[in-house]
Amino acid sequence: MVHIIPLFTDQRRPDAGNGTPNASAARQSDPYWQEVAAHYERRMAQQQAFDTEIAARRLYGEIASAEADTVANAPADGEGLHHAMYGEVDPYTGRVVLKGRFDTLFDNFLKQAPPELRAGLASRKPALREAGSVRMAMQQNQRRAQYEQDQLAAAQAEELDTIAKNDPDDHAAFDAARHAGLDLIGKMNLDPESRLQAEAGWRESTATARVEALIARDPRGALELLRGGIAQQAQPGGGQTFKNDRGQDDGS
Repeated sequence: MVHIIPLFTDQRRPDAGNGTPNASAARQSDPYWQEVAAHYERRMAQQQAFDTEIAARRLYGEIASAEADTVANAPADGEGLHHAMYGEVDPYTGRVVLKGRFDTLFDNFLKQAPPELRAGLASRKPALREAGSVRMAMQQNQRRAQYEQDQLAAAQAEELDTIAKNDPDDHAAFDAARHAGLDLIGKMNLDPESRLQAEAGWRESTATARVEALIARDPRGALELLRGGIAQQAQPGGGQTFKNDRGQDDGS
């Protein structure tokens, strides 16, 4: 940190007593010199605050870079992402029980900072950890959610392919394929509304795949079947019913 020269040096006053001990004591009690000292202290504090902020900005950049690198190298399901970056803190005592990349980065940065800036930077560590911990937890949850969606899509593609290749009149095989997709959805971390939407979408996809298999096998017969279903729905009390996974009519 560059030392600050008091700005009052152009307003010098004669030294009383030609530098004798009594003159020095008089200077210390002189309101003018007291004002000079106070101004110097304020300017030094202001400069230190500025330098601390500049150093903090560099620190924030290094943290952001480390977070991006941690996310990029995390496994597909996000496992361990948060702990790798921010470790683990005892929720009752606030003590760090498992250090993460953040601790190593922060401590090294602090060692390289000028001594007069270390206290100001160190005081920011708890808040930086808390904010970063939330960011990484969200990243891990998003990575996990995307992983589950990707795995569900792959599994459903396999089941739809099975339906397409099987005999469309093989009700047991169709029900097994449809149930497999519903069972996987039931194990996902979804809110109730999203779960219902996923289940409805899967039922529709499997029904479409079965109809396409019927058409591929016997286009004319499938057309007659579809026409018959439409005619049945047009009659009072008409409508097709399909068996749900418990063997009960679900009205779909």
